[in-house]
Amino acid sequence: MGLILSVDVGTTNIKAALVDEDGRIVSAPCNVGTKIEGDTSGRAEHDPAKLEAALFEVCERAIGDRGADVDGLALTSYQFGLVLVDADDRPLTAISTFVDTQAQAHHPKFLKAIGNADQMYLRTGCPPIFQYPSNRLHFLAARDPGLPGRTAHVLDSKAFLMHLLTGEYFTDYSTANSLGCLDINGRWDEAIIRATGFDAGAFPRVLDGFSDKVPLRESVCRRLGLRRGTQISAGLYDGAALAAVLTGFSPDIGVGNFGTSGMFRVPTTAPVEDLEGGGIQSCLLTPGFFFTGSGINNCTIASNLLLNLLGLELDYLKGQALSVPGSHGVMTFPYFAGERDKMIGNIGTGMVFGLGVATSRDDLARSFLEGVAFSYLFVKQKLDPTGRIREFRLGGGGTSNLPWMQIMADTLNLPIRLTHDPEVGIVGAANLARYGHSGALFDSSQRAMRDTRVIEPIAENVAIYEEIAGRYFAMRQSLRTPLLARQGLAPLRRLKVKPVRKEISLSKRAKRKVAAEPGKLAPEPNKLATQLK
Repeated sequence: MGLILSVDVGTTNIKAALVDEDGRIVSAPCNVGTKIEGDTSGRAEHDPAKLEAALFEVCERAIGDRGADVDGLALTSYQFGLVLVDADDRPLTAISTFVDTQAQAHHPKFLKAIGNADQMYLRTGCPPIFQYPSNRLHFLAARDPGLPGRTAHVLDSKAFLMHLLTGEYFTDYSTANSLGCLDINGRWDEAIIRATGFDAGAFPRVLDGFSDKVPLRESVCRRLGLRRGTQISAGLYDGAALAAVLTGFSPDIGVGNFGTSGMFRVPTTAPVEDLEGGGIQSCLLTPGFFFTGSGINNCTIASNLLLNLLGLELDYLKGQALSVPGSHGVMTFPYFAGERDKMIGNIGTGMVFGLGVATSRDDLARSFLEGVAFSYLFVKQKLDPTGRIREFRLGGGGTSNLPWMQIMADTLNLPIRLTHDPEVGIVGAANLARYGHSGALFDSSQRAMRDTRVIEPIAENVAIYEEIAGRYFAMRQSLRTPLLARQGLAPLRRLKVKPVRKEISLSKRAKRKVAAEPGKLAPEPNKLATQLK
């Protein structure tokens, strides 16, 4: 069997590499930065032309002179992206990312237009939080009523990129789900889309990411040196591609990402509802199979902000055991980019509680790391109240901070298994393209995770965090009133602020280089393969 060119499109860079049938990257991965452009209005977007240029640059570099050895392409991309395109295939907007907050304050107007947010949640598996592009669509239509009429295509990040490669507008279920208007059966929800002001006919075709493939444009094959008729797999979104390697979708193992943002999910055969808290998303992978849990908006966003505020380098957080468990009573609520639940959601902001004259820099720093760990614990408690999850597997750049990973293991009271390969998303996308939903996908995961590093929870620390968690979440529960009050604060009349254009940095370099019952867990992978056929 030949090689798979695997491409992982993230919010800060695009990576690509050639992957063989054993899931090994055969040459050094190529990386091209994707700058998020924004200003003080909350704008955080990708320029479509620059993203296109970066996509082809990274593909050309990764293939080199080995185009004849490539059997197919795989592409995974971030969720919550949105771009509008006209009838001549020209972008009408930039591509918004999950850290874009322009539509944050608009969210109550969107919910009013929807009428019954709980029904929207039940129909789509997506809690009513401001990050979903359906809210942004309503915001854009309110700001420019003529925009829906000029829009021929409403696209997520993958659909935009797939059109560049194939000439067709299509996406997969898991990426489409993040628009917030795909129902749990895999159909576009016309009532929600109508409420946004747009037309369901403008949304892309949705394919099965495990099995469907589309031929590349002939011009793309020539440009990349590939055989005519080479196909690209529909694939899954980046978090699910991660799971393809980390667990092969094993039902009793949690899957997470730890980067700019984060994730805690397990596969389920039916949606899991959290109407009261709105903190659980049931992301459709293919009809009858979900990847359930939640994203965490603020992971290394929190640590990078801390380092920038204190004027420190990343080695400070990696090189020592900061303070003590509990940070001498300092609690950080790291909601700098909002959070994905009803209570914090679009009104979230970062807060620190418990500072005193004896508080040290190490106390403050550790409290930031603990706050992110508690965000994961918040999801785990809702997702797995009976404790069936026996291990949590993590990928992403933030996992290189081993002291932080120990805090995660102690807070979650779970062994944390880390991958050897930082490019696990690339490998996962390639394995999905090669194996689909056959039992070989699980077997490839078993091989990839053999002899990987495991961080075990420390019993004494677990006991401390179990006690702190009650106080932490009680405090979190009380935050909504002051957060709402903060939203109502009027700006100072004499203070005039001019928006400042800036590139949004989401990383800081170190000085050194570096159909069952609701909520039922999914069957074993070999059984799943049979069910999905």
